Amino acid sequence: MIIKDIQFEVKRFRFEEPMKIAFAEIVDMETCIVKVLTDEGFIGYGEAAPFPYVTGDNLSTVISVGRDLRDGLVGMDPRAIGSIHHKMDSMYAGNTAIKAGIDIACYDIASKAAGVPLYKFLGGDDPHIHSDVTIGIDTPDRMAAAALAWVNKGFEIIKVKLGEDIETDAERIRAIREAVGETIRIRIDANQGWSVRDSIRISRTLDRLGVDLIEQPVPEHDFEGLAEIRRNSDVRIAADESCHSIYDASRLMKMRACDIVNIKLMKCGGIYNAIKISAICEAAGIRCMIGCMGESTLANLAGMHLAAATDNIREVDLDSVYILKQEDVYGGYDHDGGHVTLWETPGIGCKVKGEQ
Repeated sequence: MIIKDIQFEVKRFRFEEPMKIAFAEIVDMETCIVKVLTDEGFIGYGEAAPFPYVTGDNLSTVISVGRDLRDGLVGMDPRAIGSIHHKMDSMYAGNTAIKAGIDIACYDIASKAAGVPLYKFLGGDDPHIHSDVTIGIDTPDRMAAAALAWVNKGFEIIKVKLGEDIETDAERIRAIREAVGETIRIRIDANQGWSVRDSIRISRTLDRLGVDLIEQPVPEHDFEGLAEIRRNSDVRIAADESCHSIYDASRLMKMRACDIVNIKLMKCGGIYNAIKISAICEAAGIRCMIGCMGESTLANLAGMHLAAATDNIREVDLDSVYILKQEDVYGGYDHDGGHVTLWETPGIGCKVKGEQ
């Protein structure tokens, strides 16, 4: 089997409500659907969803680099995913979003050719995962109302965007905890918005309020600060923007800078590299989370399959499927609140309107 062509289609999805985070307010997401065609009739679908604040690329670079990568990959076996990555990395450093899109499409082909859903192709046997859902920054009372609305829909884990002044952020969590009760898990994401000192100060309050995870409290380059917060916090500390690559993961483990690593396919270049990052963390006794940055169902499903197949990925933050308006990309899973069951369809199982 060889790759005959790789095609790219731009799509835009709007959030049900604008999502405010520490460094941006996001109204919609532009993404690129990647279609890999083979000589044996198998077609793989992937997604390249750049997020300039994190991945450093944009839709223009995704398309231009993607066309160059296509020229280098045509004629290769899409199932030889290690070789695919070696070729892509030899052509371009970085550009992880388009590499992730091609990677996902190749895994889709490989698992379709094997006749099994992707999670089984990756070695898993349980199609069930449990995801959180995210609330953007707003006033304490509005965030509390939003959290309660999600709980009433069956969600048991709430992720809260923070990262402004710690006094107001603490009030937000107090209001949410009062609204949802004691049994709902709350994790927070500061998106690099705090200083080391403020992170340590607010962690004590968050611990009393039953928060079980603080994600990326300080700027991504401040590994030393992240480690200092971890040493002084009873709440688990997660690295997100600080971990893009296997080299970042190795450094975080050596510095004992976090309790958990949030892997995102668009940050690391796809499933192939995500598996490597998880293995590095597992060897150090550190669990992983799989997250997203507003991608559509397609990329989220790829992450769901990876989580279902990987013992060390214990936390799931794949919630943009619940908060994006999307009709062109759908299917592949059923859910009851945050409890997801993957379909047994070979491959990723996602349907692209007009393509299948």
